[in-house]
Amino acid sequence: MNDALCQDKKITIRSSIRTTHLRLTVRPTGQVILTIPLFCSRRTALDFLNAHQDWIDRQLKERKPSLTFSNGMTLSVLGQKVTICHDEQQHGTEIHNGTLLVGGDPAFINRRVTDFIKRETTRYIEDKARKLALKTGKSIHRITLKDTTSRWGSCSARQNLNFCWRLGMAPLFVLDYIIAHEVAHLSEMNHGPKFWRLVSELCTSRAEAEIWLRRNGHILR
Repeated sequence: MNDALCQDKKITIRSSIRTTHLRLTVRPTGQVILTIPLFCSRRTALDFLNAHQDWIDRQLKERKPSLTFSNGMTLSVLGQKVTICHDEQQHGTEIHNGTLLVGGDPAFINRRVTDFIKRETTRYIEDKARKLALKTGKSIHRITLKDTTSRWGSCSARQNLNFCWRLGMAPLFVLDYIIAHEVAHLSEMNHGPKFWRLVSELCTSRAEAEIWLRRNGHILR
């Protein structure tokens, strides 16, 4: 877990003289609290959070309703502002003149829009990530989009990159930053100085993207 990527997730780390072990709790508001012993290092705390990401994701999903798309709703798809318009005569889902045309049974608008965003976001990330990886001399094994609620992306030791599909609704400079962040992990599986230098080389909008995520990340949930 990275401090900058998780500031918008309401994750609070508290030290307590009364506790002898690390303890995670999730409040009904969605705030995640990690209580640690008084002399526990922040690195140890972050490693503990990383190891429990799946549990955190499950808890947050149980406490917060999923984002739902409906006819007439306005949203952003890969930096383009569009309005959902249902048309039973429409075949498939596509963007045309600022309108996201959705066909078929109106009961399936949410699923069709979600599938469209995932598909288009996957294409964008696949192209961008693999081009950035080539610049670093690394290769990507697999790219997967997931419905995570406590992190925007991750990189495994097997060179698999995972991204939250909802990033497709963020500004492109934000999505580009997260892509660069995870590609940089192919070379540096840490958050040391070398890692951040590489991120800055791959993406010039790091500071702007981190500010946007802190202020607006919640709207993607």
